Amino acid sequence: MWLMSGAWPVLAVLGWLFTALLLVLVVASVAASRGAIPANHLFGVRLPVMMRSAAAWRAGHAAAVLPAACAFAVALTSSSIAIALPGASVVAIAAFVVGVVSVFVRASRAGAAALRVSGPSPRRG
Repeated sequence: MWLMSGAWPVLAVLGWLFTALLLVLVVASVAASRGAIPANHLFGVRLPVMMRSAAAWRAGHAAAVLPAACAFAVALTSSSIAIALPGASVVAIAAFVVGVVSVFVRASRAGAAALRVSGPSPRRG
């Protein structure tokens, strides 16, 4: 009933916004996993475990690519369907939440594993 009350345009905008954010997450994860984006405090998945070494940064982002890409595919599909069926925007929003949580879990585990293998980078300064 609430979808008929005018809330569906807001949900549609949120669905497309979250879809776009997932695309940014996919691009950032791919670029950082390839070393194109070095560890920094501005862009990328900045979990503490991933900030400890370049190997952890790359490994964490490499692990983030799959869940981010899957969430993006689901969000894009459901946002597209929402053009005809407004309620489908809810799926895009849910895909964003599940995707981001999955990215954080997989990235932190991969970063921690990389640290166990390579050790932390020496502190500067």
